[in-house]
Amino acid sequence: MIPRILPLAVCFALLASCASLNTPQPGTPLYEQAVKETQQQILETIDRQKLLRALAYPILTANSDLCRGDRITKLEFEWITLNDLGIVGRIQRDAGEAIGFGTYPYVTVITPGSPAHQAGLRTGDTLLSINNNTIAEDKERKFIPWLEGGKDFIRVYRQNFDATLTRAAQRDKPVSIEFQRGEDTNWIEVEPLSRCDFKIALVDHEELSSRKVENTIILSSALFDFAETDAEIQFIIAHEIAHEIYNHSPGKLTPLRLLALGVDALLNTSLVATQLVGAIVAGEDADADIWVPGAVFSRQNNPPYRHVLELEADYLAMYMLARANIEIDDVDIFWERIPSDSLLSEIHVTEEGRIDNMMAIQEELRQKIESGSNLNPSKDRKVQSDGADTH
Repeated sequence: MIPRILPLAVCFALLASCASLNTPQPGTPLYEQAVKETQQQILETIDRQKLLRALAYPILTANSDLCRGDRITKLEFEWITLNDLGIVGRIQRDAGEAIGFGTYPYVTVITPGSPAHQAGLRTGDTLLSINNNTIAEDKERKFIPWLEGGKDFIRVYRQNFDATLTRAAQRDKPVSIEFQRGEDTNWIEVEPLSRCDFKIALVDHEELSSRKVENTIILSSALFDFAETDAEIQFIIAHEIAHEIYNHSPGKLTPLRLLALGVDALLNTSLVATQLVGAIVAGEDADADIWVPGAVFSRQNNPPYRHVLELEADYLAMYMLARANIEIDDVDIFWERIPSDSLLSEIHVTEEGRIDNMMAIQEELRQKIESGSNLNPSKDRKVQSDGADTH
């Protein structure tokens, strides 16, 4: 089972929970070292989330019209209080306090380029009020069961304040935010923007891989390190979103899959009939075993079937990048560099013609940009075909 993606504040706590059973005593050099290491881990997590959001945000906002029902309006920042770390342990709590976390919401990650970022909100700001409503101090440390089984928990304070931010962002009017930075108190007004409702997460994994779980796109750290440019990471993000927009579920009845199912049905029926006739002619027992090949062409992981879905996702992903003003000229080289025995190559089947297809899409987009045409992907054609009209 794939684990559920946890809220960012809880992720910080879990990332920092590396203490052994023999936790050093407060006041000792080992304890102080553990606090410093945990503090550094939390700060690295914040920086990583900032980078991922900076890469994804232009794609999510420029293509919100393509995401249909998968859209959301948010204030584009994450927050934490000391009590979010209280469930983990004293080392984590002391590390958070050293960073500046307190009993009021502390901004940890703000999406670069978002309206809140442009208005002046920054990591390290402490929130005081939303739309002139004073934010209550976080005094509670109790957690409540959130999902069945009681293994996942969320605090009432976090649940309530997240709901407050969500309501504020969806009022179709600017959101007034009061915050403290150092000794100064500041006010800003933020006009939230609608975007595609996807999150981006980076997990430590030695394999080149990307996948989508619920509304979160998960990239492996190996893939992140393998990419030579930001545009390559952005292409993978857009590619995964394109799969979702096209509703590329494994069992979806596309014309190609329907044909494959028909061929398999005909093949299975013919082979079973042949075996039965052969058994009768040979005078064998009617209860003799009959071999049924099953799904030969229509199996869900059939490479030709999946390859078509990959071409479709490439087509839309390239459009999404161009609409976000992201350079696409060298993105096709990315697939050429992927090792054929990698997990990424296995998941995203690459067959002959994929690179040519991407180059054709690049040319289609280049012509549209030069002519000043709208960069709207075709509603009738998901994959560029040779000799087709590009407009």
